Amino acid sequence: MGWLSLRSRLHGPTSFEHTPSHGTSSKSAIEHAEHVEDVFAQPPEPQYPHQKISIPDDDLPFIPPAIVRNQRSHLQTQGLAWIVVDNIVYDCTTFINDHPGGDTVIRSFIGEDCSWQFWRFHSKMIMEKWGRPLRVGRTEGIVNRFKEPPRYFGSRSR
Repeated sequence: MGWLSLRSRLHGPTSFEHTPSHGTSSKSAIEHAEHVEDVFAQPPEPQYPHQKISIPDDDLPFIPPAIVRNQRSHLQTQGLAWIVVDNIVYDCTTFINDHPGGDTVIRSFIGEDCSWQFWRFHSKMIMEKWGRPLRVGRTEGIVNRFKEPPRYFGSRSR
């Protein structure tokens, strides 16, 4: 859907056209404006749809790392929220607003690896129940930008 306008440089600005305030005038005018709706436009089929739960991780389609990383810059235009956990790409676009920890956590890792952060807060059972249906593919070479801090168990000896 959009507006189609035809302009002519022969006429001065019309009453509904903006004239720049810095001293120059616009030489174009709208001769004809028409509302146009594309009745054939449909949302494109996703190139990497969610995969069936029964498909093993090794059989998921491979997504080049550049495509995964580009999701960060394409978030505003495409609206995809892909994250990587253990080289598996998860499309959290539909889940992001339902995430119990809030959408900010997922948004901060779009197009990136968040494996150690994910496993600090989630169990394998949670991944099987909530994550597995969100898988779209596998990748390699996406590195977590944060170094994992050491985990301490038990008492420290001095």
